[in-house]
Amino acid sequence: EYLADCDARRAFISGFTGSAGCAVITKNGAYMFTDGRYFIQAAEQMDSNWTLMKQGLPDVPTWQDFLHKNLPNNSRIGIDPQLLLAADAKTIKEQLSPKSSQLVSIPTNLIDLVWGSNRPSRPENSVFHLPVEYAGQSSEDKIAGIRKEIKEKHKEAEALVVNMLDEVAWLFNLRGSDIAYNPVFFAYAVLTHSKSTLYIRPSQLSSSSAAELLKTSHLPPDVEICPYDSIFDDLKKLSAELKPQGKKILVSNKASLAVEDALLSGAGEGGKDVVQVVRSPVTDAKAIKNEVEVEGFRQCHLRDGAALARYFAWLQEQLEKGVELTESSAADQLELYRSENDLFKGLSFPTISSTGPNG
Repeated sequence: EYLADCDARRAFISGFTGSAGCAVITKNGAYMFTDGRYFIQAAEQMDSNWTLMKQGLPDVPTWQDFLHKNLPNNSRIGIDPQLLLAADAKTIKEQLSPKSSQLVSIPTNLIDLVWGSNRPSRPENSVFHLPVEYAGQSSEDKIAGIRKEIKEKHKEAEALVVNMLDEVAWLFNLRGSDIAYNPVFFAYAVLTHSKSTLYIRPSQLSSSSAAELLKTSHLPPDVEICPYDSIFDDLKKLSAELKPQGKKILVSNKASLAVEDALLSGAGEGGKDVVQVVRSPVTDAKAIKNEVEVEGFRQCHLRDGAALARYFAWLQEQLEKGVELTESSAADQLELYRSENDLFKGLSFPTISSTGPNG
């Protein structure tokens, strides 16, 4: 639901800022697909160039069905491969095939070309280390556990591509603030049996050198740090290297089409055998919380509960005094109380505050 400002392309091109929706733009029309939570908002925010597709109502297709049911035969449908899951792309391609239509990966997002110099720059906020006293397990142990899982369950696999931001953050015990309300940073990772590679923008590293970062961030000695933008070229090289060896590269079922495209491009003809789509082993390892993490949750809820108790007492006092509060001022007061707690880093989502006709 949360994006960096530079990735809010739908909002830029349409004006619709709801958290769920997909825009399909053709030569003759522009269509916005969203669900019942946002029918009113979308209608108010978009102009007459747009047709609102009210998903869930009778005879209204999903945006995926729209592509093969409403567009003419032999259509070439452009997409940004970094924004579409490879699994979803496979389904859409299968649906388009009977109509001789194609899904075409476009190297440069067309919305970005329209946005031009006004597009916000991609965040490059500093990344910091999460100590073991809070994580409960070192990055070295986590990586070793993932490698063990790969050896036991995927014997032909030589590498794993980690693309989900929360999984990269968990695996390396690093945290960031590139996306509002989420302690993550833009990065990829590739794990082999002998090396771990972290792809991140150098400007986000507080240390002046990779060697210093490995030391100050308590990263395992086999971790190599590479520029974020080199990930796709490196994936091509990796698949080209492993294909002759008969080795496989594990890719999460949440990986983008861009990741799959890069691997298949590098492997060349017959390269599909190199890529194996699986449920990410990092997903499962991350879901099993250790004792330190569980205790951290308990302590966090105690601190937050105290902040809420202070807020409710304050709210009752204000109401008894006849003070008129706005939704914003009430939310700001609650955030103030929370921010005064030890270890506070920020909200996990904007406070949902309502009064008057919105209550």
